[in-house]
Amino acid sequence: MPGASLQNAYKSFGPSFASQQALVAFDNTPQAAYTIGPGDAITITVWGHSELSGKHLVGPDGNIQLSFVGSVNVGNLTADGASDKLDHVLSDQYVGAIVTVQIDDYTDNQVTVLGHVSNPGVQRFSADPTLLEALARAGVPSSQGATGAGHPSQNFTRCAIFRGHDSVVWIDLRPLLRGDALALNIRLHRNDLIYVPDANDQLVYVMGQVTKPGAYELSSNMSFLDALALAGGPNDNAQQGKIVLARPSANFQQVIDLAQLIKGGGDANYALQQGDIIYVPKSGLAAFGYVLQQISPLTQSALFAAALF
Repeated sequence: MPGASLQNAYKSFGPSFASQQALVAFDNTPQAAYTIGPGDAITITVWGHSELSGKHLVGPDGNIQLSFVGSVNVGNLTADGASDKLDHVLSDQYVGAIVTVQIDDYTDNQVTVLGHVSNPGVQRFSADPTLLEALARAGVPSSQGATGAGHPSQNFTRCAIFRGHDSVVWIDLRPLLRGDALALNIRLHRNDLIYVPDANDQLVYVMGQVTKPGAYELSSNMSFLDALALAGGPNDNAQQGKIVLARPSANFQQVIDLAQLIKGGGDANYALQQGDIIYVPKSGLAAFGYVLQQISPLTQSALFAAALF
């Protein structure tokens, strides 16, 4: 039946596209408080000391130059955190000084777009962008693009949005680029990663406590260690003794001790297949059951969403 073949074609893409319920839940993910970064413009007010008050541009190293004080690093601090730090810095010279910091321009608000786009890399915005705004800047054609109105390139069929170490949704780009499903145009959070594969790409996923969680194109003879290396390896928070390799297509999970794998000469360095998931849990977990709770939503398509939008 023609309908059956179309359904199989969707399945061959890997994870299902996000349902409306999954998108709403993803869109409502709490966002961490904004931290000051290079290029941000801030206003410092020191009550009772106008000579110390004024506007400042945060340098590439996170520093500002404060009159009569010198260089102070406010990078990676919230506005309240920067106020507290400046209170402490000024306390030795200005008894009872009260400092407030206001962020005027959020230029360190950024997302990363990777994959088959014209301008891959970090995109900076003054406010949280929508998915379409990020894709347009990265060079994914809109419905009015070079392929003609209403006919976006057939190479752009889907994208994944990775948020943090454990959350990801897949979005069908075709109705979004045609303008038929604006509900798919969700608002992005700072440091989201958008991956746009080619329609024919085969992908594996590395999630959890790694340096660069995300989707990676499956290459010939790619192994477990190859994929882990592409993701930058486990970070300082990783529990390397209980890394999970999941193969949803075969309902298979294997727990891998990275140290034993390397020490043993690679006997468990499995060859990967399309759709495989490597999940690196946090260190200090009380029970291995927690690891399974984290990986199970991936293998059961909860994070990837079970139904088409």
